[in-house]
Amino acid sequence: MLRCFFDVDGVVLDFESAYLRMISAYFQLDLPENFQTTRWDFSELLTEQQQLEGWEYFVNSNAFRELESLVPAPRFNEVFGAYPVHFVTNIPPEHMDARRENLSQVGYRFESVHPGGFLSFNEQPPRTKSQVIADLVQDGEQILFVDDHPRNCVDVKESFPEAWVWLMSRTFNQDFDHPTIQRAKHWEQVLKSLPRVP
Repeated sequence: MLRCFFDVDGVVLDFESAYLRMISAYFQLDLPENFQTTRWDFSELLTEQQQLEGWEYFVNSNAFRELESLVPAPRFNEVFGAYPVHFVTNIPPEHMDARRENLSQVGYRFESVHPGGFLSFNEQPPRTKSQVIADLVQDGEQILFVDDHPRNCVDVKESFPEAWVWLMSRTFNQDFDHPTIQRAKHWEQVLKSLPRVP
């Protein structure tokens, strides 16, 4: 049996476009059309204080709850519908309900949504994505994991060497290379390469 784990923001939901629109208006930035960030924390655009202020503004906005899909839900469900699907995303726990509703509204079918990653919120120690996966995976199951942050991919690959790990290509992760972590430039590469496991 295959058990599937996906990051949310930036992988199945379009966090970057919504966030860039919001901070561009909020901080009156003059960004070129189709601008893509070269740093996952947007630090080439914002000071550290602006990052904190912009994030707080964004997570409390309607835009945060209405992210658009990066992979069409019917196609996603067609491919992964036969397997348990879990989303693991590194956002504050108090916003998990909003993200769960967003995923449902877009149309994704899934078993659960969990906070996980390397960022800490509310002074609570973070749970890595591999720790979340360890709580959910059952003996004998194959793991599929898709994320856009190299650190999360390495974390899962080191904890589960047999896992099938994909890194979604983004401008900020272009310099990352790993012998056993596969890179996808677009979702169809993942969808068409689903491993055949019982």
